[in-house]
Amino acid sequence: MPTPTDQPPTGPSAEVSTTAAASLAQVWAAFVPIDLAQVFPKGSGPIPAVVGTSDQTGPWDVVGSARRVRLADGTSVREEIMASAPCDGAAPSGGRARFAYRVDGFTGPLAALTDAAFGEWTFMETAPGRTEITWRYTFVPRSRLMAAPLSVIIALFWRTYMRRGIENVRRLAEAG
Repeated sequence: MPTPTDQPPTGPSAEVSTTAAASLAQVWAAFVPIDLAQVFPKGSGPIPAVVGTSDQTGPWDVVGSARRVRLADGTSVREEIMASAPCDGAAPSGGRARFAYRVDGFTGPLAALTDAAFGEWTFMETAPGRTEITWRYTFVPRSRLMAAPLSVIIALFWRTYMRRGIENVRRLAEAG
């Protein structure tokens, strides 16, 4: 199965971007340990809010670390870090940072449609005190037939969920 560190996965996807009035170091410092319940306090249609995480296996900027994300409807997903630059507590350098992860182990309705999803956050300092944040997300359909329903879910609900989430990341980073 391709990962963000190999070839990009194929399947229904979405991308959102925003610009934070904060340095890359400030954005990264807020992003790495971020509480997902603050990023996703509201659901979008059938996509539930995040209520917390559990079973984290290591620091949240180290490749291979994993955790279970608990959702408001009682379901969960597993996340595993595939790439983090910088990593292991280091500060960003060169005006860029990247964080990529795999989501699998779906226990809710999406389990019928997808085997996995891949998320990637990129951060680029565009000027002193300004950082562009981009979040890409690609679902891997369980079969070719599942691509169409996944595309509908992305168009109707997932993109809204992503927009809310990235704006919450921006807001939390700007608050320091």
